[in-house]
Amino acid sequence: MKKARIKAILSTLLMLLFLILAITGALLYFGKTGLIWGFQRHALRSFHFWVAVFMCALISAHLALNCRLFLSELNALFHKSSGKGKTK
Repeated sequence: MKKARIKAILSTLLMLLFLILAITGALLYFGKTGLIWGFQRHALRSFHFWVAVFMCALISAHLALNCRLFLSELNALFHKSSGKGKTK
């Protein structure tokens, strides 16, 4: 599989996991005790936790795949530009 395809799949998974975490986090925050959308609170909390763990693992892979890009962006951020190609 090409590296660009892997990056695209990884980014899509991260976006979906973020949405799941946002929804379950909001349900846990605003939901009172007992059942929340038919799920017991501790089951929803456990699901939220494991989705977060999986997302952290995917974030590590994402950073590893995009390390060169990230380092070039840091270089551009902290070093002065020579002014070439700039327009006024």
